[in-house]
Amino acid sequence: MSIITIADEFARNTILSRAAAWEKSRSMASTELREAINVGIGSLKIGAEHGGLGLGHVSMGKVLKILASADFPFAFSLAVHNAVGGSISEYGSPSQLDRYVRRIQTGELILSVCITEPSAGSDAAAMQTKATRSQGGWRINGSKAWITNAVSADLFLLYAQTDVDAGPAGVAAFLIERECPGLSITAAYDLVGCHSMGLAGVELSDCFVPDEALFARPGEGFKRAMSGIDVARTLVSAMCCGMLESSLAYALKSTSERSAFGSKTIDFQGLQWMLADIATDLSASELLFTAAASKLDRGERATIEAAHAKKFTTKAAFNGIAQCMQLAGARGLLAETPISRHLASAKAAQYLDGTTEIQNVVISRFLQARAV
Repeated sequence: MSIITIADEFARNTILSRAAAWEKSRSMASTELREAINVGIGSLKIGAEHGGLGLGHVSMGKVLKILASADFPFAFSLAVHNAVGGSISEYGSPSQLDRYVRRIQTGELILSVCITEPSAGSDAAAMQTKATRSQGGWRINGSKAWITNAVSADLFLLYAQTDVDAGPAGVAAFLIERECPGLSITAAYDLVGCHSMGLAGVELSDCFVPDEALFARPGEGFKRAMSGIDVARTLVSAMCCGMLESSLAYALKSTSERSAFGSKTIDFQGLQWMLADIATDLSASELLFTAAASKLDRGERATIEAAHAKKFTTKAAFNGIAQCMQLAGARGLLAETPISRHLASAKAAQYLDGTTEIQNVVISRFLQARAV
């Protein structure tokens, strides 16, 4: 069975039937996340030499698009797990590979990455979490914020500053297990949506980790963190396509079934043109995702393509889903429908992995350099 088929069946049979309950209870979908990992959706970026699928970015985007059509935050949780798992399989030491790779693929371990801080979001180089050399390892102190999967994660890939004066060159990365003394998780954030991705803060108070936990040495940590940002933005654009496609399908079904003034609402030209505009934005979004993902699959840098894709698709999703809700009538407001969850998720997508404004900064700098 292909991974696309596995993802489609999991989305239809598990995610769709439970996503509304996750939001209602404001809880992370921990059990279902482990189930998804165990059936293979958590091994997308782990190389075949370690038992994973080693998917390219176009293929991975297709899988995440399917999952996000049912529930974006669940898909994003899996995207984070896969990104960290892929990084460990590629860069991990022999002892780290032996300790973690198999458990990452069975669902025994849920993974999380800790970069963002209360005062350092898009400006990751300004992180204040400090790692200080200690006999046999490191002592880490600081706070991380808006951490996906934090509620239930078993293993954290955490970035910390080892030398404030060195700036980005002082950033290192560590693999820290949840039970490590000095590491604690805040209460989950109370949000307008996206509760299934388990967002919370991570606090570190004199948290000692042995030398074996070092994942990226000072000088490598920041580069490694930033190397994944184009991938993350590209995959968010794929997930936005999934939400918008799902919402458009819901709007088409609703307008085909509802009647007003003796006609089906889809027969009104004004509504037809709304649907046409949404379809055009969806098509453009898919092309932008494919352009960025294809470039990444060729081993090329895709910073501008990823910025264009994330900027456009998150805006298209938010505006298009709102229009689809309008087309569906009052039923679009019901919490049981995917479309209402998609609207909150589309707004969240405008913050994840760099805000819309950050994408404009990236694009503007490129244009400025080209003009010189």
